[in-house]
Amino acid sequence: MDIIFKEYGRVIWQKKWYFLLALLALTGAITLDLSAPVYFKHIANGLAGPYSEATRDDLLNTLKIIAFIYGGVWLSWRLLEIAIVPLDGGGVNLLEKRCFDVLKKQKYAFFENSFSGSLIKQANRFSRSFEIIMDWFLFQFFMNILAVTISFVIFYQQQPEFAFYFLIWVVVFVSWNIAYSIWKLRFDQAVSEGDSKVGGAYSDAISNIFIVKTFAMEASEQAHINKTSDTVYKRKKLAWGLMFVSFAVQGLMTFGIELLLIYLMIGKWQAGQFQVGEFVLFQSVMIMLIQRLWEFGRNFRNFFTALADASEMADVFRQTELEIDNPDAKHLTISNGEISFNNIGFSYSPSNPQQPKLFDNFSLHIKAGEKVALVGQSGSGKSSLTKLLFRFIDPQQGSVCFDGMDARLFTFNSLRKQISMVPQQPELFHRSVRDNISLDAEITEEQLIDAARKSHSLEFIEKLPNKFDTLVGERGIKLSGGEKQRIAIARAFLEDAPIVVLDEATSALDSLTEKQIQVAIFELIRQKTAIVIAHRLSTILSMDRIVVLENGCIIEQGTHQQLLDKKGRYYEMWQHQSGDFIGS
Repeated sequence: MDIIFKEYGRVIWQKKWYFLLALLALTGAITLDLSAPVYFKHIANGLAGPYSEATRDDLLNTLKIIAFIYGGVWLSWRLLEIAIVPLDGGGVNLLEKRCFDVLKKQKYAFFENSFSGSLIKQANRFSRSFEIIMDWFLFQFFMNILAVTISFVIFYQQQPEFAFYFLIWVVVFVSWNIAYSIWKLRFDQAVSEGDSKVGGAYSDAISNIFIVKTFAMEASEQAHINKTSDTVYKRKKLAWGLMFVSFAVQGLMTFGIELLLIYLMIGKWQAGQFQVGEFVLFQSVMIMLIQRLWEFGRNFRNFFTALADASEMADVFRQTELEIDNPDAKHLTISNGEISFNNIGFSYSPSNPQQPKLFDNFSLHIKAGEKVALVGQSGSGKSSLTKLLFRFIDPQQGSVCFDGMDARLFTFNSLRKQISMVPQQPELFHRSVRDNISLDAEITEEQLIDAARKSHSLEFIEKLPNKFDTLVGERGIKLSGGEKQRIAIARAFLEDAPIVVLDEATSALDSLTEKQIQVAIFELIRQKTAIVIAHRLSTILSMDRIVVLENGCIIEQGTHQQLLDKKGRYYEMWQHQSGDFIGS
Protein backbone atom coordinates (compact mmCIF):
# COMPACT_ATOMS: atom_id res chain seq x y z
CA MET A 1 0.00 0.00 0.00
CA ASP A 2 2.86 2.37 0.83
CA ILE A 3 4.17 2.30 -2.75
CA ILE A 4 0.70 2.83 -4.21
CA PHE A 5 -0.08 5.87 -2.09
CA LYS A 6 3.44 7.24 -2.52
CA GLU A 7 3.25 7.07 -6.33
CA TYR A 8 -0.34 8.28 -6.49
CA GLY A 9 0.46 11.07 -4.02
CA ARG A 10 3.30 12.19 -6.27
CA VAL A 11 0.89 12.44 -9.19
CA ILE A 12 -1.64 14.41 -7.12
CA TRP A 13 1.10 16.84 -6.13
CA GLN A 14 2.00 17.35 -9.78
CA LYS A 15 -1.69 17.97 -10.53
CA LYS A 16 -2.38 19.84 -7.27
CA TRP A 17 -4.15 22.86 -8.79
CA TYR A 18 -6.59 20.65 -10.68
CA PHE A 19 -7.06 18.58 -7.53
CA LEU A 20 -7.86 21.68 -5.47
CA LEU A 21 -10.22 22.94 -8.17
CA ALA A 22 -12.04 19.57 -8.06
CA LEU A 23 -12.38 19.77 -4.26
CA LEU A 24 -13.64 23.35 -4.49
CA ALA A 25 -16.15 22.46 -7.20
CA LEU A 26 -17.47 19.45 -5.26
CA THR A 27 -17.73 21.52 -2.07
CA GLY A 28 -19.84 24.08 -3.89
CA ALA A 29 -22.02 21.46 -5.58
CA ILE A 30 -22.76 19.46 -2.39
CA THR A 31 -23.27 22.50 -0.16
CA LEU A 32 -25.71 24.09 -2.57
CA ASP A 33 -27.45 20.79 -3.36
CA LEU A 34 -28.15 20.06 0.31
CA SER A 35 -29.23 23.62 1.05
CA ALA A 36 -32.09 23.36 -1.47
CA PRO A 37 -34.29 21.14 0.82
CA VAL A 38 -34.22 23.90 3.45
CA TYR A 39 -36.10 26.10 0.99
CA PHE A 40 -38.31 23.17 -0.02
CA LYS A 41 -39.34 23.05 3.64
CA HIS A 42 -40.39 26.70 3.46
CA ILE A 43 -42.40 26.06 0.26
CA ALA A 44 -44.07 22.95 1.74
CA ASN A 45 -45.13 24.85 4.87
CA GLY A 46 -46.48 27.68 2.70
CA LEU A 47 -48.44 25.28 0.50
CA ALA A 48 -49.86 23.56 3.59
CA GLY A 49 -51.41 26.82 4.78
CA PRO A 50 -54.27 28.90 3.31
CA TYR A 51 -53.64 30.92 0.12
CA SER A 52 -52.72 34.60 0.32
CA GLU A 53 -50.97 37.07 -1.97
CA ALA A 54 -48.22 37.55 0.59
CA THR A 55 -47.66 33.79 0.85
CA ARG A 56 -47.62 33.53 -2.96
CA ASP A 57 -45.00 36.31 -3.28
CA ASP A 58 -42.93 34.70 -0.54
CA LEU A 59 -43.02 31.33 -2.31
CA LEU A 60 -41.98 32.89 -5.65
CA ASN A 61 -39.04 34.64 -3.97
CA THR A 62 -38.06 31.32 -2.41
CA LEU A 63 -38.31 29.74 -5.85
CA LYS A 64 -35.89 32.35 -7.21
CA ILE A 65 -33.41 31.44 -4.49
CA ILE A 66 -33.73 27.76 -5.42
CA ALA A 67 -33.13 28.70 -9.07
CA PHE A 68 -29.91 30.49 -8.07
CA ILE A 69 -28.90 27.43 -6.02
CA TYR A 70 -29.45 25.15 -9.01
CA GLY A 71 -27.47 27.57 -11.17
CA GLY A 72 -24.61 27.36 -8.66
CA VAL A 73 -24.80 23.56 -8.66
CA TRP A 74 -24.69 23.54 -12.47
CA LEU A 75 -21.67 25.87 -12.50
CA SER A 76 -19.88 23.80 -9.84
CA TRP A 77 -20.21 20.64 -11.93
CA ARG A 78 -18.86 22.44 -14.99
CA LEU A 79 -15.79 23.52 -12.97
CA LEU A 80 -15.37 19.91 -11.87
CA GLU A 81 -15.42 18.78 -15.50
CA ILE A 82 -12.62 21.25 -16.26
CA ALA A 83 -10.52 19.74 -13.47
CA ILE A 84 -11.30 16.04 -13.80
CA VAL A 85 -9.81 15.37 -17.26
CA PRO A 86 -6.28 16.67 -16.51
CA LEU A 87 -6.49 15.19 -13.00
CA ASP A 88 -7.70 11.67 -13.86
CA GLY A 89 -6.56 11.39 -17.48
CA GLY A 90 -3.35 13.32 -16.88
CA GLY A 91 -2.62 11.21 -13.80
CA VAL A 92 -3.03 7.98 -15.76
CA ASN A 93 -0.76 9.43 -18.44
CA LEU A 94 1.99 10.17 -15.89
CA LEU A 95 1.69 6.74 -14.30
CA GLU A 96 1.86 4.92 -17.63
CA LYS A 97 5.18 6.67 -18.26
CA ARG A 98 6.31 5.99 -14.71
CA CYS A 99 5.50 2.25 -14.95
CA PHE A 100 7.55 1.86 -18.11
CA ASP A 101 10.39 3.81 -16.49
CA VAL A 102 10.35 1.34 -13.56
CA LEU A 103 10.11 -1.71 -15.83
CA LYS A 104 12.98 -0.68 -18.09
CA LYS A 105 15.26 -0.33 -15.02
CA GLN A 106 14.74 -3.96 -14.04
CA LYS A 107 17.59 -6.34 -14.69
CA TYR A 108 17.45 -8.64 -17.68
CA ALA A 109 16.95 -11.67 -15.41
CA PHE A 110 13.71 -10.12 -14.13
CA PHE A 111 12.20 -10.31 -17.63
CA GLU A 112 13.50 -13.85 -18.10
CA ASN A 113 11.47 -14.89 -15.05
CA SER A 114 8.30 -12.91 -15.84
CA PHE A 115 5.47 -13.21 -18.33
CA SER A 116 5.42 -10.16 -20.60
CA GLY A 117 1.61 -10.37 -20.75
CA SER A 118 1.34 -10.28 -16.95
CA LEU A 119 3.74 -7.34 -16.68
CA ILE A 120 1.75 -5.39 -19.28
CA LYS A 121 -1.49 -6.13 -17.43
CA GLN A 122 0.02 -5.16 -14.08
CA ALA A 123 1.34 -1.86 -15.43
CA ASN A 124 -2.00 -1.10 -17.07
CA ARG A 125 -3.88 -1.86 -13.86
CA PHE A 126 -1.52 0.27 -11.76
CA SER A 127 -2.10 3.33 -13.92
CA ARG A 128 -5.85 2.73 -14.45
CA SER A 129 -6.40 2.11 -10.73
CA PHE A 130 -5.38 5.71 -10.08
CA GLU A 131 -8.46 6.91 -11.95
CA ILE A 132 -10.72 4.53 -9.99
CA ILE A 133 -9.21 5.48 -6.63
CA MET A 134 -9.22 9.19 -7.41
CA ASP A 135 -12.86 9.06 -8.49
CA TRP A 136 -13.69 7.09 -5.34
CA PHE A 137 -11.90 9.65 -3.16
CA LEU A 138 -13.62 12.62 -4.79
CA PHE A 139 -17.11 11.28 -5.49
CA GLN A 140 -17.45 8.85 -2.59
CA PHE A 141 -15.13 9.66 0.31
CA PHE A 142 -14.89 13.46 0.12
CA MET A 143 -18.45 14.05 -1.11
CA ASN A 144 -19.95 11.80 1.56
CA ILE A 145 -17.95 13.25 4.44
CA LEU A 146 -19.01 16.71 3.31
CA ALA A 147 -22.63 15.62 2.76
CA VAL A 148 -22.85 13.92 6.17
CA THR A 149 -21.36 16.97 7.90
CA ILE A 150 -23.75 19.42 6.22
CA SER A 151 -26.73 17.10 6.77
CA PHE A 152 -25.91 16.74 10.45
CA VAL A 153 -25.80 20.53 10.81
CA ILE A 154 -29.17 20.87 9.01
CA PHE A 155 -30.77 18.10 11.09
CA TYR A 156 -29.37 19.51 14.32
CA GLN A 157 -30.84 22.94 13.57
CA GLN A 158 -34.24 21.33 12.96
CA GLN A 159 -34.40 18.33 15.34
CA PRO A 160 -31.27 17.68 17.48
CA GLU A 161 -32.55 14.25 18.52
CA PHE A 162 -32.90 13.14 14.89
CA ALA A 163 -29.41 14.46 14.13
CA PHE A 164 -27.77 12.22 16.73
CA TYR A 165 -29.70 9.12 15.61
CA PHE A 166 -28.61 9.91 12.08
CA LEU A 167 -24.95 10.36 13.12
CA ILE A 168 -24.88 7.05 15.00
CA TRP A 169 -26.33 5.29 11.93
CA VAL A 170 -23.69 6.85 9.65
CA VAL A 171 -20.86 5.73 11.94
CA VAL A 172 -22.22 2.16 12.07
CA PHE A 173 -22.86 2.08 8.30
CA VAL A 174 -19.41 3.35 7.34
CA SER A 175 -17.57 1.27 9.97
CA TRP A 176 -19.26 -1.88 8.68
CA ASN A 177 -18.25 -1.09 5.11
CA ILE A 178 -14.65 -0.32 5.97
CA ALA A 179 -14.11 -3.31 8.27
CA TYR A 180 -15.83 -5.77 5.96
CA SER A 181 -14.03 -4.47 2.86
CA ILE A 182 -10.63 -4.70 4.55
CA TRP A 183 -11.41 -8.28 5.60
CA LYS A 184 -12.54 -9.11 2.05
CA LEU A 185 -9.45 -7.53 0.44
CA ARG A 186 -7.55 -10.85 0.45
CA PHE A 187 -10.22 -12.38 -1.79
CA ASP A 188 -10.07 -9.43 -4.22
CA GLN A 189 -6.27 -9.76 -4.37
CA ALA A 190 -6.61 -13.46 -5.15
CA VAL A 191 -8.89 -12.57 -8.07
CA SER A 192 -6.38 -9.99 -9.37
CA GLU A 193 -3.47 -12.43 -9.12
CA GLY A 194 -5.48 -15.08 -10.94
CA ASP A 195 -6.49 -12.58 -13.59
CA SER A 196 -2.81 -11.79 -14.22
CA LYS A 197 -2.10 -15.51 -14.63
CA VAL A 198 -4.84 -15.73 -17.25
CA GLY A 199 -3.25 -12.79 -19.08
CA GLY A 200 0.17 -14.43 -18.84
CA ALA A 201 -1.19 -17.74 -20.15
CA TYR A 202 -2.83 -15.95 -23.08
CA SER A 203 0.38 -14.05 -23.86
CA ASP A 204 2.49 -17.20 -23.63
CA ALA A 205 0.23 -19.14 -25.99
CA ILE A 206 -0.35 -16.35 -28.53
CA SER A 207 3.33 -15.30 -28.70
CA ASN A 208 4.22 -18.94 -29.37
CA ILE A 209 1.33 -19.60 -31.75
CA PHE A 210 3.72 -21.04 -34.34
CA ILE A 211 4.73 -23.80 -31.94
CA VAL A 212 1.13 -24.30 -30.83
CA LYS A 213 -0.01 -24.89 -34.40
CA THR A 214 2.97 -26.84 -35.73
CA PHE A 215 2.87 -29.25 -32.78
CA ALA A 216 -0.96 -29.43 -32.85
CA MET A 217 -1.12 -28.14 -29.28
CA GLU A 218 -4.42 -26.27 -29.68
CA ALA A 219 -6.33 -28.69 -27.47
CA SER A 220 -3.73 -28.79 -24.68
CA GLU A 221 -3.29 -25.00 -24.69
CA GLN A 222 -7.08 -24.56 -24.64
CA ALA A 223 -7.20 -26.92 -21.66
CA HIS A 224 -4.47 -24.87 -19.94
CA ILE A 225 -6.36 -21.61 -20.54
CA ASN A 226 -9.62 -23.24 -19.42
CA LYS A 227 -8.07 -24.49 -16.19
CA THR A 228 -6.52 -21.11 -15.39
CA SER A 229 -9.72 -19.24 -16.21
CA ASP A 230 -11.86 -21.68 -14.19
CA THR A 231 -9.64 -21.07 -11.16
CA VAL A 232 -10.17 -17.32 -11.47
CA TYR A 233 -13.92 -17.83 -11.91
CA LYS A 234 -14.09 -19.82 -8.66
CA ARG A 235 -12.28 -17.01 -6.87
CA LYS A 236 -14.61 -14.43 -8.42
CA LYS A 237 -17.70 -16.34 -7.33
CA LEU A 238 -16.46 -16.31 -3.74
CA ALA A 239 -15.48 -12.61 -3.88
CA TRP A 240 -18.78 -11.60 -5.48
CA GLY A 241 -20.77 -13.71 -2.99
CA LEU A 242 -19.08 -11.88 -0.14
CA MET A 243 -19.84 -8.58 -1.86
CA PHE A 244 -23.54 -9.48 -2.05
CA VAL A 245 -23.51 -10.21 1.70
CA SER A 246 -22.27 -6.67 2.21
CA PHE A 247 -25.07 -5.31 0.00
CA ALA A 248 -27.67 -7.25 2.00
CA VAL A 249 -26.44 -5.82 5.32
CA GLN A 250 -26.33 -2.30 3.88
CA GLY A 251 -29.93 -2.69 2.68
CA LEU A 252 -31.13 -3.72 6.14
CA MET A 253 -29.34 -0.76 7.75
CA THR A 254 -30.79 1.66 5.17
CA PHE A 255 -34.35 0.43 5.64
CA GLY A 256 -33.87 0.52 9.41
CA ILE A 257 -32.84 4.20 9.63
CA GLU A 258 -35.58 5.24 7.22
CA LEU A 259 -38.31 3.48 9.23
CA LEU A 260 -36.90 4.74 12.54
CA LEU A 261 -36.85 8.39 11.47
CA ILE A 262 -40.38 8.23 10.04
CA TYR A 263 -41.58 6.63 13.28
CA LEU A 264 -39.98 9.45 15.29
CA MET A 265 -41.52 12.03 12.92
CA ILE A 266 -44.99 10.58 13.54
CA GLY A 267 -44.41 10.85 17.28
CA LYS A 268 -43.30 14.48 17.00
CA TRP A 269 -46.28 15.24 14.73
CA GLN A 270 -48.63 13.68 17.28
CA ALA A 271 -47.18 15.98 19.94
CA GLY A 272 -47.59 18.98 17.64
CA GLN A 273 -43.83 19.50 17.35
CA PHE A 274 -43.38 18.63 13.67
CA GLN A 275 -44.34 20.51 10.51
CA VAL A 276 -45.05 19.18 7.03
CA GLY A 277 -42.10 21.17 5.71
CA GLU A 278 -39.75 19.42 8.12
CA PHE A 279 -40.89 16.06 6.75
CA VAL A 280 -40.10 17.28 3.22
CA LEU A 281 -36.71 18.55 4.41
CA PHE A 282 -35.76 15.34 6.22
CA GLN A 283 -36.97 13.07 3.44
CA SER A 284 -35.24 15.09 0.71
CA VAL A 285 -31.95 15.08 2.59
CA MET A 286 -32.27 11.42 3.63
CA ILE A 287 -33.05 10.26 0.10
CA MET A 288 -29.94 12.03 -1.20
CA LEU A 289 -27.78 10.77 1.66
CA ILE A 290 -28.97 7.18 1.57
CA GLN A 291 -28.35 7.11 -2.17
CA ARG A 292 -24.87 8.53 -1.69
CA LEU A 293 -23.98 6.23 1.20
CA TRP A 294 -25.37 3.23 -0.65
CA GLU A 295 -23.11 4.15 -3.56
CA PHE A 296 -20.29 4.58 -1.06
CA GLY A 297 -20.80 1.05 0.24
CA ARG A 298 -21.19 -0.41 -3.24
CA ASN A 299 -18.12 1.41 -4.57
CA PHE A 300 -16.00 0.54 -1.56
CA ARG A 301 -15.46 -2.77 -3.32
CA ASN A 302 -14.16 -0.88 -6.37
CA PHE A 303 -11.72 1.02 -4.15
CA PHE A 304 -10.25 -2.12 -2.63
CA THR A 305 -10.34 -3.96 -5.94
CA ALA A 306 -8.36 -1.09 -7.45
CA LEU A 307 -5.86 -1.33 -4.58
CA ALA A 308 -5.58 -5.07 -5.16
CA ASP A 309 -5.08 -4.51 -8.89
CA ALA A 310 -2.37 -1.94 -8.25
CA SER A 311 -0.59 -4.04 -5.61
CA GLU A 312 0.98 -6.44 -8.14
CA MET A 313 2.78 -3.65 -9.99
CA ALA A 314 3.67 -2.13 -6.62
CA ASP A 315 5.76 -5.25 -5.98
CA VAL A 316 7.78 -4.37 -9.09
CA PHE A 317 8.30 -0.85 -7.70
CA ARG A 318 9.77 -2.47 -4.57
CA GLN A 319 12.47 -4.31 -6.51
CA THR A 320 15.85 -3.19 -5.23
CA GLU A 321 17.97 -5.10 -7.76
CA LEU A 322 17.75 -2.48 -10.47
CA GLU A 323 19.83 -1.72 -13.52
CA ILE A 324 21.12 1.65 -12.36
CA ASP A 325 24.44 3.25 -13.27
CA ASN A 326 27.05 3.37 -10.53
CA PRO A 327 27.48 6.86 -9.00
CA ASP A 328 30.93 7.20 -10.61
CA ALA A 329 29.89 5.76 -14.02
CA LYS A 330 30.75 7.85 -17.08
CA HIS A 331 30.20 7.87 -20.83
CA LEU A 332 33.54 6.22 -21.61
CA THR A 333 34.77 5.31 -25.07
CA ILE A 334 36.12 1.93 -26.18
CA SER A 335 38.82 2.87 -28.67
CA ASN A 336 40.57 -0.44 -29.33
CA GLY A 337 38.11 -3.17 -28.37
CA GLU A 338 40.29 -5.16 -25.96
CA ILE A 339 38.24 -7.40 -23.62
CA SER A 340 39.37 -9.03 -20.37
CA PHE A 341 37.46 -11.38 -18.08
CA ASN A 342 39.50 -11.19 -14.88
CA ASN A 343 39.10 -13.92 -12.23
CA ILE A 344 35.33 -14.02 -12.71
CA GLY A 345 33.24 -15.69 -10.05
CA PHE A 346 29.57 -15.99 -10.85
CA SER A 347 26.56 -18.05 -9.77
CA TYR A 348 22.91 -17.68 -10.76
CA SER A 349 22.04 -18.66 -7.16
CA PRO A 350 24.60 -16.80 -5.01
CA SER A 351 22.51 -17.24 -1.86
CA ASN A 352 22.59 -21.02 -2.22
CA PRO A 353 26.05 -22.29 -1.22
CA GLN A 354 25.17 -25.81 -2.37
CA GLN A 355 24.65 -24.57 -5.94
CA PRO A 356 28.01 -24.74 -7.76
CA LYS A 357 29.27 -21.59 -9.43
CA LEU A 358 29.04 -21.34 -13.20
CA PHE A 359 32.35 -19.44 -13.28
CA ASP A 360 34.99 -19.78 -10.58
CA ASN A 361 38.16 -17.73 -11.00
CA PHE A 362 37.52 -17.62 -14.77
CA SER A 363 39.85 -15.51 -16.92
CA LEU A 364 39.94 -14.83 -20.65
CA HIS A 365 41.79 -12.09 -22.50
CA ILE A 366 40.75 -11.05 -26.03
CA LYS A 367 43.12 -8.71 -27.79
CA ALA A 368 41.91 -5.68 -29.70
CA GLY A 369 40.75 -6.71 -33.14
CA GLU A 370 40.95 -10.44 -32.34
CA LYS A 371 38.26 -12.79 -33.67
CA VAL A 372 37.41 -15.41 -31.04
CA ALA A 373 34.94 -18.29 -31.33
CA LEU A 374 33.31 -19.81 -28.26
CA VAL A 375 32.25 -23.46 -28.55
CA GLY A 376 30.97 -25.97 -26.05
CA GLN A 377 28.00 -27.95 -24.89
CA SER A 378 24.80 -26.20 -23.79
CA GLY A 379 25.30 -24.85 -20.28
CA SER A 380 29.04 -24.46 -20.72
CA GLY A 381 28.82 -20.67 -20.19
CA LYS A 382 28.88 -19.25 -23.73
CA SER A 383 25.67 -17.21 -23.41
CA SER A 384 26.53 -16.19 -19.85
CA LEU A 385 29.79 -14.63 -21.06
CA THR A 386 27.73 -12.59 -23.53
CA LYS A 387 25.42 -11.45 -20.71
CA LEU A 388 28.49 -10.41 -18.70
CA LEU A 389 29.71 -8.35 -21.66
CA PHE A 390 26.45 -6.41 -21.87
CA ARG A 391 26.15 -6.31 -18.07
CA PHE A 392 22.82 -8.11 -18.15
CA ILE A 393 24.45 -9.86 -15.20
CA ASP A 394 27.41 -8.75 -13.08
CA PRO A 395 30.01 -11.10 -11.57
CA GLN A 396 30.01 -11.65 -7.83
CA GLN A 397 33.84 -11.68 -7.96
CA GLY A 398 36.32 -10.34 -10.47
CA SER A 399 35.74 -7.87 -13.27
CA VAL A 400 35.07 -7.48 -16.98
CA CYS A 401 37.26 -4.82 -18.59
CA PHE A 402 37.24 -3.02 -21.94
CA ASP A 403 40.53 -1.41 -22.96
CA GLY A 404 41.58 -1.89 -19.33
CA MET A 405 38.53 -0.04 -17.96
CA ASP A 406 36.14 -1.87 -15.61
CA ALA A 407 32.72 -2.34 -17.23
CA ARG A 408 31.10 -0.91 -14.09
CA LEU A 409 32.75 2.45 -14.79
CA PHE A 410 30.70 2.74 -17.99
CA THR A 411 27.11 3.89 -18.02
CA PHE A 412 24.87 1.13 -19.31
CA ASN A 413 23.97 3.27 -22.30
CA SER A 414 27.54 4.07 -23.34
CA LEU A 415 28.70 0.46 -22.88
CA ARG A 416 25.91 -1.17 -24.87
CA LYS A 417 26.11 1.32 -27.70
CA GLN A 418 29.70 0.19 -28.25
CA ILE A 419 28.86 -3.52 -28.56
CA SER A 420 26.83 -4.78 -31.52
CA MET A 421 24.81 -7.94 -31.09
CA VAL A 422 23.51 -10.21 -33.85
CA PRO A 423 21.47 -12.84 -31.98
CA GLN A 424 20.46 -16.30 -33.07
CA GLN A 425 16.78 -15.32 -33.04
CA PRO A 426 16.47 -11.61 -33.84
CA GLU A 427 13.63 -9.76 -32.15
CA LEU A 428 11.82 -7.20 -34.30
CA PHE A 429 9.40 -4.48 -33.27
CA HIS A 430 5.95 -4.34 -34.83
CA ARG A 431 7.12 -1.35 -36.84
CA SER A 432 8.50 -0.64 -40.28
CA VAL A 433 11.65 -2.19 -41.74
CA ARG A 434 13.22 1.27 -41.57
CA ASP A 435 12.52 1.56 -37.84
CA ASN A 436 13.80 -1.95 -37.16
CA ILE A 437 17.12 -1.23 -38.86
CA SER A 438 17.68 2.31 -37.55
CA LEU A 439 16.33 1.63 -34.03
CA ASP A 440 15.44 5.33 -33.69
CA ALA A 441 18.91 6.51 -34.70
CA GLU A 442 19.08 9.67 -36.79
CA ILE A 443 20.41 8.41 -40.12
CA THR A 444 20.30 9.45 -43.74
CA GLU A 445 18.59 7.48 -46.49
CA GLU A 446 22.02 6.72 -47.95
CA GLN A 447 23.22 5.21 -44.66
CA LEU A 448 20.07 3.09 -44.43
CA ILE A 449 20.42 1.75 -47.97
CA ASP A 450 24.14 1.12 -47.50
CA ALA A 451 23.52 -0.96 -44.35
CA ALA A 452 20.78 -2.92 -46.11
CA ARG A 453 23.02 -3.57 -49.11
CA LYS A 454 25.96 -4.76 -47.01
CA SER A 455 23.74 -7.17 -45.08
CA HIS A 456 22.16 -8.47 -48.30
CA SER A 457 18.79 -7.18 -47.11
CA LEU A 458 18.19 -4.64 -49.86
CA GLU A 459 17.09 -7.18 -52.45
CA PHE A 460 14.18 -8.57 -50.42
CA ILE A 461 13.29 -5.15 -48.94
CA GLU A 462 12.83 -3.72 -52.44
CA LYS A 463 10.26 -6.46 -53.13
CA LEU A 464 8.14 -5.65 -50.04
CA PRO A 465 4.83 -3.77 -50.63
CA ASN A 466 6.06 -0.53 -49.09
CA LYS A 467 9.78 -1.26 -49.19
CA PHE A 468 11.48 0.25 -46.12
CA ASP A 469 8.13 1.47 -44.77
CA THR A 470 6.57 -2.01 -44.71
CA LEU A 471 5.34 -3.11 -41.27
CA VAL A 472 6.97 -6.41 -40.27
CA GLY A 473 4.26 -7.61 -37.86
CA GLU A 474 4.58 -8.58 -34.21
CA ARG A 475 8.07 -10.03 -33.59
CA GLY A 476 8.64 -9.74 -37.37
CA ILE A 477 6.18 -12.51 -38.17
CA LYS A 478 5.77 -11.28 -41.77
CA LEU A 479 9.45 -11.97 -42.51
CA SER A 480 11.25 -15.27 -42.86
CA GLY A 481 13.92 -16.32 -40.38
CA GLY A 482 16.69 -15.45 -42.82
CA GLU A 483 15.18 -12.04 -43.57
CA LYS A 484 14.95 -11.21 -39.87
CA GLN A 485 18.54 -12.32 -39.43
CA ARG A 486 19.71 -10.01 -42.21
CA ILE A 487 17.80 -7.10 -40.63
CA ALA A 488 19.75 -7.78 -37.43
CA ILE A 489 23.02 -7.80 -39.36
CA ALA A 490 22.05 -4.51 -41.03
CA ARG A 491 21.64 -3.02 -37.54
CA ALA A 492 25.19 -4.02 -36.69
CA PHE A 493 26.54 -2.41 -39.86
CA LEU A 494 24.70 0.77 -39.01
CA GLU A 495 25.80 0.83 -35.37
CA ASP A 496 29.48 0.40 -36.36
CA ALA A 497 30.52 -0.54 -32.80
CA PRO A 498 34.15 -1.55 -32.01
CA ILE A 499 33.00 -4.90 -30.58
CA VAL A 500 30.66 -7.34 -32.33
CA VAL A 501 29.01 -10.41 -30.83
CA LEU A 502 27.64 -12.95 -33.29
CA ASP A 503 25.43 -15.60 -31.71
CA GLU A 504 24.76 -18.16 -34.45
CA ALA A 505 24.37 -15.18 -36.77
CA THR A 506 23.96 -17.31 -39.91
CA SER A 507 21.99 -20.19 -38.42
CA ALA A 508 18.69 -19.13 -40.04
CA LEU A 509 20.16 -18.75 -43.51
CA ASP A 510 20.18 -21.30 -46.29
CA SER A 511 23.57 -22.38 -47.65
CA LEU A 512 23.47 -20.08 -50.68
CA THR A 513 22.43 -17.04 -48.66
CA GLU A 514 25.01 -17.88 -46.01
CA LYS A 515 27.81 -17.86 -48.55
CA GLN A 516 26.58 -14.52 -49.87
CA ILE A 517 26.51 -12.99 -46.42
CA GLN A 518 29.77 -14.46 -45.15
CA VAL A 519 31.65 -11.80 -47.06
CA ALA A 520 29.50 -9.11 -45.46
CA ILE A 521 29.99 -10.54 -41.97
CA PHE A 522 33.77 -10.64 -42.33
CA GLU A 523 33.66 -7.11 -43.70
CA LEU A 524 31.63 -6.13 -40.62
CA ILE A 525 34.18 -7.57 -38.16
CA ARG A 526 37.32 -6.92 -40.23
CA GLN A 527 38.65 -4.10 -38.06
CA LYS A 528 36.68 -4.97 -34.94
CA THR A 529 36.95 -7.29 -31.98
CA ALA A 530 34.54 -10.19 -32.55
CA ILE A 531 33.15 -12.88 -30.29
CA VAL A 532 31.42 -15.60 -32.28
CA ILE A 533 29.18 -18.27 -30.78
CA ALA A 534 28.72 -20.65 -33.67
CA HIS A 535 28.84 -24.26 -34.79
CA ARG A 536 29.22 -23.77 -38.54
CA LEU A 537 32.75 -24.67 -39.58
CA SER A 538 32.84 -21.97 -42.24
CA THR A 539 32.71 -19.38 -39.43
CA ILE A 540 34.90 -21.15 -36.90
CA LEU A 541 37.70 -22.00 -39.35
CA SER A 542 38.39 -18.33 -40.02
CA MET A 543 38.67 -17.31 -36.36
CA ASP A 544 41.97 -16.22 -34.84
CA ARG A 545 41.25 -18.38 -31.81
CA ILE A 546 38.73 -20.99 -30.76
CA VAL A 547 37.94 -21.25 -27.03
CA VAL A 548 36.38 -24.52 -25.89
CA LEU A 549 34.23 -24.18 -22.75
CA GLU A 550 32.94 -26.87 -20.44
CA ASN A 551 31.07 -26.21 -17.18
CA GLY A 552 32.27 -22.62 -17.08
CA CYS A 553 35.96 -23.49 -17.61
CA ILE A 554 38.29 -23.11 -20.57
CA ILE A 555 39.51 -26.59 -21.34
CA GLU A 556 41.19 -25.84 -24.68
CA GLN A 557 41.99 -22.89 -26.89
CA GLY A 558 43.87 -22.32 -30.11
CA THR A 559 43.34 -22.24 -33.85
CA HIS A 560 41.26 -24.87 -35.57
CA GLN A 561 44.33 -26.85 -36.64
CA GLN A 562 46.05 -26.53 -33.26
CA LEU A 563 43.01 -27.93 -31.50
CA LEU A 564 42.72 -30.81 -33.95
CA ASP A 565 46.39 -31.64 -33.39
CA LYS A 566 45.78 -31.81 -29.61
CA LYS A 567 43.14 -34.49 -30.18
CA GLY A 568 41.21 -33.31 -27.11
CA ARG A 569 37.61 -32.28 -26.58
CA TYR A 570 37.46 -30.15 -29.71
CA TYR A 571 38.82 -33.06 -31.73
CA GLU A 572 36.03 -35.27 -30.35
CA MET A 573 33.46 -32.67 -31.35
CA TRP A 574 35.04 -32.54 -34.80
CA GLN A 575 34.75 -36.28 -35.13
CA HIS A 576 31.04 -36.12 -34.31
CA GLN A 577 30.30 -33.30 -36.72
CA SER A 578 27.27 -33.57 -39.00
CA GLY A 579 27.44 -31.67 -42.27
CA ASP A 580 28.90 -28.30 -41.48
CA PHE A 581 27.99 -28.39 -37.79
CA ILE A 582 29.99 -29.31 -34.73
CA GLY A 583 27.96 -31.68 -32.59
CA SER A 584 26.99 -30.01 -29.35
